[in-house]
Amino acid sequence: MSDAKGSATRLAESLERHVLAPIETANAIAETEYGEVEAERRAFVRFRGRVASLESASSRNLTPSPRTQVRDPQSRRIQRLRSAFRETVMSVDHYDDVYGESLVEHVAAELSVEIAAGLERTGHLQFTNIYKRALLSGIDSAIDQRETFCAILDGERESLTQSRDTLVAVLDELDGTYVSVGTRTEFADALDELAYSRQETFASRTASPRTDGHDLCAYLYTNCGWTYPVLTAVARLRGTVNGMVT
Repeated sequence: MSDAKGSATRLAESLERHVLAPIETANAIAETEYGEVEAERRAFVRFRGRVASLESASSRNLTPSPRTQVRDPQSRRIQRLRSAFRETVMSVDHYDDVYGESLVEHVAAELSVEIAAGLERTGHLQFTNIYKRALLSGIDSAIDQRETFCAILDGERESLTQSRDTLVAVLDELDGTYVSVGTRTEFADALDELAYSRQETFASRTASPRTDGHDLCAYLYTNCGWTYPVLTAVARLRGTVNGMVT
């Protein structure tokens, strides 16, 4: 390989890395987020099983006698619930890094303030059928939210992969880092179509926090120096080859 050809190859490879870097970074972030959310979903499923197996207090035992207090005091019920939550939901590997909240704070955020109040160490929880149903309902909502978010993250990863493949195909058509006069219109149209397709992906998502296209990007990529990885990659490619015509 001649020095000139080797230099052109290295330049083309450098351009590809520069252009694709935002998408590669975004894909890694989305994959990590998916893993964490799926771990949380599984943890809530385990917590639900623990709660479902715990017998609720009957109405006749809401004011327990000294005899029933010894057999099954309310404080023991609280402790069993607290232990179950700690050993499931709070045991995911990323809990301290992502949340770092106390048990009561996290229950309040994920389930409800009312449910959290029942799990205070100094609280007087009556684990009635009503409380149990409310707790199970809150857990079901937490599970459903994570299932929905995992599906959205799957869609984001698929969109990123398709966008990367499109950009690789466009890069392969370049003459090194140049666009020939005869292919400039085709080059510009391919990038415009990719940007439009990405915007269509945003529009098709559910309009709610963290799940529509714009909120999701802001949530996932807030520390990246850019918010839209595909549009950033398109801008990088367009800016690099702009005016470089053979």
